[in-house]
Amino acid sequence: MYLDRLAWLVLVFASLWLVLVSRTFQIQVLNQETYKEHAQEYALRQMNLYAERGKIMDRQGVIFADNIKDKDNKHLEYSRIFLQGKMASQLIGKVGYNGRGAMGLERQFDEKLRGNSGFLVSVQTAGQKIIHGLEKNYEEAIPGKNMVLTIDRDMQEIVENALKNGVETYKATSASAIVVDPFTGEILALASYPTFDPNQKLQTSASRAFRNDLVSLSFEPGSTFKVITAAAALEENAVNPKQKMSGEKGHWVLPNGEVIRDTKDHGDMDITEAMTYSSNIVYAKIADMIGPETFYRFVRDFGFGTKTSDDLIGEESGFLKEPHNWSGRTLKTMGFGHELSVTPIQMVMAFSAIANGGKLMQPMIIKEWTDENGKTIEKKEPVEIRRVVSEKTAAHIREMLYQVVVNGTAKSVMSSKIPNVDFGGKTGTAEKYSQELKRYDRNSQIASFIGFSPAREVRYVCLVLMDDPKTKTVGGLTAGPVFKNIMESIYFHPKLSPMPYNLVHVSDDKKCEIDFVGMSVENAKKIASNKGCPVTFEGTGSIVLSQKMNSEKEASLALKRGDVSYSKMPDLRGLSLKDALEAMSSIRMPVEISGKGRVLEQFPEPSTMISKGQTCKLVLKEKV
Repeated sequence: MYLDRLAWLVLVFASLWLVLVSRTFQIQVLNQETYKEHAQEYALRQMNLYAERGKIMDRQGVIFADNIKDKDNKHLEYSRIFLQGKMASQLIGKVGYNGRGAMGLERQFDEKLRGNSGFLVSVQTAGQKIIHGLEKNYEEAIPGKNMVLTIDRDMQEIVENALKNGVETYKATSASAIVVDPFTGEILALASYPTFDPNQKLQTSASRAFRNDLVSLSFEPGSTFKVITAAAALEENAVNPKQKMSGEKGHWVLPNGEVIRDTKDHGDMDITEAMTYSSNIVYAKIADMIGPETFYRFVRDFGFGTKTSDDLIGEESGFLKEPHNWSGRTLKTMGFGHELSVTPIQMVMAFSAIANGGKLMQPMIIKEWTDENGKTIEKKEPVEIRRVVSEKTAAHIREMLYQVVVNGTAKSVMSSKIPNVDFGGKTGTAEKYSQELKRYDRNSQIASFIGFSPAREVRYVCLVLMDDPKTKTVGGLTAGPVFKNIMESIYFHPKLSPMPYNLVHVSDDKKCEIDFVGMSVENAKKIASNKGCPVTFEGTGSIVLSQKMNSEKEASLALKRGDVSYSKMPDLRGLSLKDALEAMSSIRMPVEISGKGRVLEQFPEPSTMISKGQTCKLVLKEKV
C-alpha cells in the first residue's frame, strides 16, 4: 500500500517535470524570438521629445509669444503663452490645443515655428522606473525658429490705445490702423479694435475681434483714391497743374442723366484745389482726361487688384475690373474712388510710394528669423516692386496733401502740440454696400484718413479706418483726429520720436493747449496772458488764421494773423448726412444731429454769418 502511493507521487512529479521541461523548451528554443521581443517591449520605453516652439518678438526683442513647461499635459511638453496679452493678437494669432498654429502668423508660419520632434528609447525596471544611462536610441528634438517682427511694441501700444479711444468717442463698430516706414515697407504697428486675448482658452468675444481687417477688409476707398488719380494725371501730363476746371456748381449731370455731386459749389478749381476741397466732379473730369487704358495701368502699378505679400494670412486682393468691362460711368467714378474695392494694406503701400519718392515697396512684417541662441539665420531685406511715379510727381502730390490738412477737409488733423511737424494726408468717406438693400447704404460708412508725418520729409505713413462711426461720420472728423492722436503720441515718445523732432525736453504742462484759431488778435493776447502761454504773432490782421508750436526749449505758440471775415453758413438742406458733414468739415463748428435721412432744417440758416462758438443743428427726415 505504501509502495503504491510512493509510485503514484513519483509519477505525478515526473509528469510535472516533463511538462515544465517541455514548456521551457518551447519558450527558450521554439518561441525564443517571440518572447525575447515581448521582454524587450516590456523593458524598453519610447518617449516623444517635443520641440520647443520658436518665440515671436518685436523688432527690439520684446517677446510676444513664448513657451512654458506643461507637466500636466501628457501629450505636449510645452504650452504657448502670450506675454503681451491682447496686444497685436489679430496679427500674431494663437496656438490650438494640439500645439499647432491656429490663427495669424502662428498658423502662417507654423512649420518654421514648431520645429521637429525627437524621441528617446530608455530601459525601465519591472516597476516601470527608467534606468538612466542605459538609453538604447535617441533623436534630439530640433527647436523651432524664432520670429522677429518689424512691429515695435511701444508703437503698437500707442496705436491700440488710440483706436480704443476712437471707437468709444465716435461710437464706431470697429477701428483699424497701420503705421509703415515708407522707405523700407516695414510695418511698425498694425492693429484693430475690438480685439481678443489669445491666452484665454474659451473665447467669448464676437467673431469680429478675430479679424485682421487691415488685410482682409475689401472696401470702396472713396476720396482717398483721388491721390492715385492725381498721380496718374501729373505723371502722364494729362492735366496742367494750373488749369482751372469747372466745379459745375456742385452738381454735374452726365449725358446718360446720372449726377455726380460735390458737397457744395467750390467754383473753378485746379488739381490741387480740387484735392484740397475733395471735389468728386473735378476728379471725375481728370480721370476722363487720363483715359481708361492709362488709368487702369496706373491703378494696377500702384498694387491694386492683387495681394501685396505672401506673409499676411487672410489677405484679399480687392476688386478691379478690366477696362473692357467698364460701363460709361466707371472711369469717372473710379476717379474719386468708386466702382472698385481695395484693402487697407494696398492703400497704405500706395501712399508710401508717394511718400518715398515714387517706389512701390512690398510690405514687411518679418524682420528676421533666429535660432534658439538668438543667432540670425535668415534676414529679410526691403523689396522694391517697381517705380510707379517720378520723384517730381511724388513731391507735387505730397505738397497737395499738405494743403488738404492746412486748408481743406482735414483741418482737424492739424496739431498745435508738435513744433515744426506738419502733416499731410487725405480724408475719405465711403458708403458700404448693403446685401439686404441691394444698394449702397447712405447711413453706413467707412471713414478713413491716410497721412504722412512730416508732410515733406516723410518718416511715417499711417492709415486709420473707422467702421460705422455714429456721432460723426466723415473721415476728417473721425479717422483724422485718431491719426493726430497716434502721431502726437509717437513724437512725444522718447524712443520713437525721430531725432530731429525728439520732444522729450518739451514741457508737458497744459498752458498752451488752447485753440486760438478764429479768435480776434485782441482776445488771443488776453487769453494767452491769463494762461501764461508765450505767443508770437506773424503777419498783420485782426484774426488768428492758424497756429503751431515754435520753440523746442519751452512750449510756445506762433499765431498767424490775417483779415478774413467769418464764413457764411452753407445750404445743407436736402443733403444726406454724409454730404452735410463733409460740407461742415471745412468749418470749425460742432454739429448736433437729430433724426435720420436727409437734412430738412438747419440752424444757423443758409447764408447767415457764423462766428466762433456757435453750434450747427441739423434736423433730418427720411423723406424731404
